[in-house]
Order: sequence, then C-alpha cells, then structure tokens
Amino acid sequence: MGLRVGVDAYRKGWVAVLLDHGSFAGALVAAHFKELMRHLGDADVIAVDIPIGAGPTHPRPADVAAQKFVGQRRSSVFLTPPRPVLEAADYPAARQLAREQFGVGVTAQAYSLATRILEVDEVARIDPRIIEAHPEVSFRAMSGDELQFPKTSWNGLKHREELLAHHGIQLPDNLGEAGVAKPDDVVDAAAAAWTAHRYATGNAGRLPEVAPRTAEQDAAIWY
Repeated sequence: MGLRVGVDAYRKGWVAVLLDHGSFAGALVAAHFKELMRHLGDADVIAVDIPIGAGPTHPRPADVAAQKFVGQRRSSVFLTPPRPVLEAADYPAARQLAREQFGVGVTAQAYSLATRILEVDEVARIDPRIIEAHPEVSFRAMSGDELQFPKTSWNGLKHREELLAHHGIQLPDNLGEAGVAKPDDVVDAAAAAWTAHRYATGNAGRLPEVAPRTAEQDAAIWY
C-alpha cells in the first residue's frame, strides 16, 4: 500500500491531501465525507481533523492534552461537547443541555461542527483506517517548538508550508479541483496526511499518551 490521506473540513465540504510513501500524490474535494471516502479505497490510513469519539463526559482527555501540547496556540483546540449536546436539535437546546446536564457552556462554533463530527463518526465506527488528527498538534510536533503565528496570517501560513516541505511534503502551486479550498485548509489537510503517514509507519505519538481506562473515553489525537 503506502497511500496515506489527511482530511480537513472546508467551506463547501471536505478537502483531502494524499501522500504516497510520504510524498505528495494528489488532492481531492467532496461535498460529503462518505462521498470522499468512495475515492479512498486504496488508502491504509486516513487522518481527519475532526473530533472522533465524542463521549458522554466533558472534557475529553485528548482535547485537554492537545491544548497543553500546542501551548500558546491552545485556543485552536476547542473542547469537544459531549455527544448528547452534539445531538441536540439546535444551538439553544444544546446550550441548555450543556448547562443543565454537564455544568459547562458550549460555543456556537463548537456546536456548528456537530453535523460534521457526527458525519465522520458514523463512518469511523466501522472503518478502522480513520484516526483523529489536529493540524496544530501536528505542526507543533513537526516544529519541535510552539508556533508563533496563527495559520491565517502570512507568516503563519508560510511557516507551515516550510515545515511540510522540510518533512518531504511539497504542495504544488496548482491543486486542480481541490484548489478551491482555502490555503490554510489545504495545509491543515497536508499536516493530517503527515500524521497518517507517521501512524502507518509506527512513528506517531498520541494525546493523551496513555489511553483512558474506559472505552467510552478512548479518544486520541494522533501526531
């Protein structure tokens, strides 16, 4: 095999970066995750920048560990709402449930990802190739130090491109159809692909480092 994939959400759906033995091999976009998966039958690992394994408790150990790991970019790692909150009918209902049942707040941004989280979760439950990644965690691991600039800044974007290139991932100037995705979404997908390759070769780290005791909480962010 050797085909590893990183996936990130973008405005119109999902963007994927494909690596063949660690080198850029193509990019895809699709409106729905299941549609994207139909093109990835040859992949042996698919790392997705979306929480996988939203459990009944809050916060997830993986999110807490990731925030600590990225340091000053910790705001880029949001705390995944408990699954019942994600499944609420609308944001007001989710906010009320979060307060009453879990004693926490939930941001509109976090709840807005509910559809995407549940969309991926449905597939990940039956496809062991799918793992969770977080680009800022991956870039922090690539760098060996905390990143100074956000990915949406020029300095931040170029630094992340340099990190990818240093690790053998050269993104082309023209991505064809996938080029409709924003630059930061593409580099995020590429960072997830880097993680997928490390996972496939047995070199990936995980957050938290030790799996929680209960299977319901055994969610990990890989890098």
